Amino acid sequence: MAKNIEQLSLNYIGSMREEGQQNYVDDNIFISMSVIEFQKKNLKIGQTYRVENGRLVCVMSGWTHVIINLEEFTLHEHMMLVIPPDSLFEIIEYSDDFDMRAMSLKDARQMHLFGRGKLIEADDDEWQLTQEYFRLIWHEVHRQPIVPELITHLQAALLIELQRIESSHDQLVRKPITRQEEILTHFIELVKLHGSCERTVEFYADKLCVTPNHLGAVVKRVSGMTVMQWVNRHVTQQAKVMLKYSELPIWEVAEHLNFANPSFFSKYFKAETGMTPKQYRGR
Repeated sequence: MAKNIEQLSLNYIGSMREEGQQNYVDDNIFISMSVIEFQKKNLKIGQTYRVENGRLVCVMSGWTHVIINLEEFTLHEHMMLVIPPDSLFEIIEYSDDFDMRAMSLKDARQMHLFGRGKLIEADDDEWQLTQEYFRLIWHEVHRQPIVPELITHLQAALLIELQRIESSHDQLVRKPITRQEEILTHFIELVKLHGSCERTVEFYADKLCVTPNHLGAVVKRVSGMTVMQWVNRHVTQQAKVMLKYSELPIWEVAEHLNFANPSFFSKYFKAETGMTPKQYRGR
């Protein structure tokens, strides 16, 4: 049975709302002008979360290191991250002074502009402009009755502005995408599709029409990680999601992830996380 309430949906965030916090949430939007208290009380380091709807986050102070859809990001002040719907993310660490603004993008029509998501670093003028959009949307959600269509259009305008900022930056630093970078991008997408069941270098090399040795060398050179480190990251994230967001018995989680038996799965999971599946589920 699914535990949908534990995912970062609007309903879940709304259930944790507290008076006096700088956030607003209803059936249409979540917007927070500061996540310090929410993060301290509700988000754990090393736990994988599923973001049901898209998000835009703006780092106001400090820094954080996260994994989103298998890829690592280090975010610091004046950075913005567009997270696509149905994404998996995990907080690795953050500084004591870390804070950010966040907004759900449930109905934003311009999400397609960002594909798998996008990290944007703004200059001072660009930052001030995007924060004006945040303040305007914050103001509008407090006008009653709220007009969802108005919020949707304001979010769409903000995303178009972010696309313009990204495009202007790309023109300044644009460089051709190499064949090796293309291979890495396609490899990561294949891991997302098949990683729960396929855990050999040969499988991915065959899909990409390259030799296993060539794939291993390219992935290591471009990303700094081995093929199996990418695959293990995916398997571990999927295991974490199933352990936290479902009531499947551990043996069934192991079966879903194509492990020969629960014992082997437990050893694998502990080697990757430092905890057994039972310990992780109960934390």
